[in-house]
Amino acid sequence: MDIKRALPHPELRGVLRSFEERRMDLGSAVLAWPVAARPHQILDIHLAEPYRVCIDGGRASPTADVGLVGPQTYRRAHVCLSGSVHVFNILFQPTGLNRLVGIDMTTLVNQDPAASDVLGRSATLLGDAVRRAPDFDLRVAAVERWVEAMLETRGPDCAIAAAARRMIAVRGRTRIEDLVAKSGFSTSQFQRRFAAQVGMTPKLFARTIRFDRALVARRDAPNRSWTDIAHELGYFDQAHFIRDCHAFAGLPPSSLIGEWDNIFFPA
Repeated sequence: MDIKRALPHPELRGVLRSFEERRMDLGSAVLAWPVAARPHQILDIHLAEPYRVCIDGGRASPTADVGLVGPQTYRRAHVCLSGSVHVFNILFQPTGLNRLVGIDMTTLVNQDPAASDVLGRSATLLGDAVRRAPDFDLRVAAVERWVEAMLETRGPDCAIAAAARRMIAVRGRTRIEDLVAKSGFSTSQFQRRFAAQVGMTPKLFARTIRFDRALVARRDAPNRSWTDIAHELGYFDQAHFIRDCHAFAGLPPSSLIGEWDNIFFPA
């Protein structure tokens, strides 16, 4: 698989986390993986055949050519790839889409709509610009121009955005009370604003970040024990981690094998 990655321009990192492009030719083979709970907001622009996805055990259906994937709170989707795969991904900051388009992010949780359903004609213009670009660097530049234009009519960054980015940076290991104190909001104001801008309550967001990092740690070091990973990420004990596995993946840690090894995690 050919993978390219890039960080956005520093002035755009309050909205964008990273760019990634994957390209491979599977022929008649099928590469599949389950999607566990995860905190990410991703926009996929397919430059070849779209993925096929089974939702809640249903039949596999193709995704949109330009699609949004919101934060996930359980193992909802199963992704299947075959043929020619070429996809350009935009990974947003936790409040990125809210800042760009003002969407209440709770409406995007456990959803994967066509980007045009959320962004309107702007999504079509973005998809066209990315497809016209002849290489990865120019595709990145096209997205950055699009974001800059969108931001011209939006307000400045806010305390909720800073708190959510902090949670990502420390892999979910932070006291919510400390984030509230730094925000200048009351606890109830912080909770309401966080849910609207990120999509989840602060506590659930922190849990999904930590679980996502646990899966990444195991993928990067398959011989590490789950006990060691759980300890590193601050789980109280093994039972605590097992409960999150059941809640977010629908399985105990010992069953996260096979297709679970195929998961593509955002950079």
